[in-house]
Amino acid sequence: MRTPFRRLAPLCLALLGLATLAAPALADALVVVEVRTEDGERVDGEVTLRPRGGGDAFSCTTENGECQIPHVPGGRYTVRFEPSEGDTPTEQPVMIPAEGRVTLHVAAE
Repeated sequence: MRTPFRRLAPLCLALLGLATLAAPALADALVVVEVRTEDGERVDGEVTLRPRGGGDAFSCTTENGECQIPHVPGGRYTVRFEPSEGDTPTEQPVMIPAEGRVTLHVAAE
Protein backbone atom coordinates (compact mmCIF):
# COMPACT_ATOMS: atom_id res chain seq x y z
CA MET A 1 0.00 0.00 0.00
CA ARG A 2 1.30 3.46 -0.90
CA THR A 3 1.43 6.11 1.77
CA PRO A 4 0.00 9.59 1.09
CA PHE A 5 3.54 10.99 1.15
CA ARG A 6 4.64 8.73 -1.68
CA ARG A 7 1.74 9.92 -3.80
CA LEU A 8 2.42 13.58 -3.08
CA ALA A 9 6.22 13.46 -3.26
CA PRO A 10 6.48 13.82 -7.07
CA LEU A 11 4.05 16.75 -7.03
CA CYS A 12 5.94 18.46 -4.19
CA LEU A 13 9.25 18.02 -5.99
CA ALA A 14 7.78 19.45 -9.21
CA LEU A 15 6.41 22.50 -7.36
CA LEU A 16 9.74 23.03 -5.60
CA GLY A 17 11.52 22.90 -8.95
CA LEU A 18 9.17 25.49 -10.43
CA ALA A 19 9.63 27.76 -7.43
CA THR A 20 13.42 27.51 -7.78
CA LEU A 21 13.25 28.45 -11.46
CA ALA A 22 10.95 31.41 -10.76
CA ALA A 23 13.07 32.80 -7.90
CA PRO A 24 15.60 34.68 -10.08
CA ALA A 25 12.73 36.54 -11.78
CA LEU A 26 11.71 37.92 -8.39
CA ALA A 27 15.19 39.31 -7.73
CA ASP A 28 14.73 42.44 -9.86
CA ALA A 29 13.24 45.78 -8.86
CA LEU A 30 10.17 47.60 -10.13
CA VAL A 31 11.23 51.22 -10.61
CA VAL A 32 8.38 53.72 -10.39
CA VAL A 33 9.50 57.05 -11.85
CA GLU A 34 8.00 60.42 -10.90
CA VAL A 35 9.17 63.53 -12.76
CA ARG A 36 8.36 66.94 -11.27
CA THR A 37 9.54 70.53 -11.49
CA GLU A 38 10.63 72.45 -8.41
CA ASP A 39 7.04 73.73 -8.17
CA GLY A 40 5.60 70.20 -8.25
CA GLU A 41 4.41 70.35 -11.86
CA ARG A 42 4.39 66.97 -13.61
CA VAL A 43 6.60 66.77 -16.70
CA ASP A 44 6.54 64.25 -19.54
CA GLY A 45 9.45 62.82 -21.48
CA GLU A 46 11.75 59.79 -21.60
CA VAL A 47 13.61 58.46 -18.57
CA THR A 48 16.63 56.21 -19.16
CA LEU A 49 18.57 54.18 -16.59
CA ARG A 50 22.06 53.25 -17.84
CA PRO A 51 24.23 50.87 -15.78
CA ARG A 52 27.44 52.63 -14.71
CA GLY A 53 29.53 49.54 -15.45
CA GLY A 54 28.03 49.09 -18.92
CA GLY A 55 25.23 46.86 -20.11
CA ASP A 56 21.66 47.21 -21.29
CA ALA A 57 19.78 50.43 -20.55
CA PHE A 58 16.20 50.55 -19.26
CA SER A 59 13.75 53.29 -20.17
CA CYS A 60 10.15 54.41 -20.02
CA THR A 61 8.12 57.36 -21.28
CA THR A 62 6.21 59.32 -18.67
CA GLU A 63 2.53 60.04 -18.91
CA ASN A 64 1.33 62.76 -16.55
CA GLY A 65 4.83 62.74 -15.02
CA GLU A 66 4.95 59.03 -14.16
CA CYS A 67 6.07 55.71 -15.64
CA GLN A 68 7.32 52.31 -14.54
CA ILE A 69 10.33 50.20 -15.46
CA PRO A 70 9.93 46.55 -14.42
CA HIS A 71 12.70 43.95 -13.97
CA VAL A 72 15.61 46.31 -13.29
CA PRO A 73 18.58 44.45 -11.76
CA GLY A 74 19.98 46.06 -8.64
CA GLY A 75 23.07 48.20 -9.01
CA ARG A 76 24.48 51.63 -9.80
CA TYR A 77 22.91 53.56 -12.67
CA THR A 78 22.93 56.96 -14.29
CA VAL A 79 19.47 58.42 -14.81
CA ARG A 80 18.81 60.73 -17.75
CA PHE A 81 15.56 62.58 -18.38
CA GLU A 82 14.79 63.98 -21.82
CA PRO A 83 11.66 66.14 -21.57
CA SER A 84 9.16 66.41 -24.39
CA GLU A 85 9.76 70.16 -24.26
CA GLY A 86 12.51 72.25 -22.71
CA ASP A 87 16.05 71.68 -21.53
CA THR A 88 17.48 68.30 -20.57
CA PRO A 89 18.67 68.24 -16.95
CA THR A 90 22.09 66.89 -16.00
CA GLU A 91 22.38 63.11 -15.65
CA GLN A 92 22.37 61.93 -12.04
CA PRO A 93 23.75 58.81 -10.33
CA VAL A 94 21.22 56.50 -8.65
CA MET A 95 21.35 53.20 -6.78
CA ILE A 96 18.62 50.62 -7.46
CA PRO A 97 18.04 47.91 -4.83
CA ALA A 98 18.30 44.25 -5.83
CA GLU A 99 14.57 43.64 -5.48
CA GLY A 100 11.26 45.18 -4.49
CA ARG A 101 9.58 48.41 -5.53
CA VAL A 102 11.49 51.68 -5.58
CA THR A 103 10.23 55.18 -6.37
CA LEU A 104 12.69 57.30 -8.31
CA HIS A 105 12.05 61.06 -8.06
CA VAL A 106 13.52 62.92 -11.04
CA ALA A 107 13.79 66.72 -11.04
CA ALA A 108 12.86 68.52 -14.25
CA GLU A 109 13.94 72.08 -14.98
